[in-house]
Amino acid sequence: MQISGHGKVDHLAKLLLGVQETESSGGRQGAARTQVGKDEVQISAQAKELQRIRELANQPDSERTEHVERIRRALDSGTYDVSGRAVGDAIMKQVLTDAIL
Repeated sequence: MQISGHGKVDHLAKLLLGVQETESSGGRQGAARTQVGKDEVQISAQAKELQRIRELANQPDSERTEHVERIRRALDSGTYDVSGRAVGDAIMKQVLTDAIL
């Protein structure tokens, strides 16, 4: 069995890859890529706003850093005490925030 590369599947593959075969006057076949226009990406205003919000969320927050440092010192000294309700509220707040972003 010989596969010549002249079947419908071969033709389809060449079309999908953007390759066309052209016959020259000498009987040889050469491949030429078709020219494709430039790709463009347009970002919607809503997507731009989400990007802006995400960038703001990733910026360091000095108030949060101070709060974390106070908790770290309290943990180290053994004076940190928190209620289970406060922990649950914080977890729910974080889960809801993550779901939105």
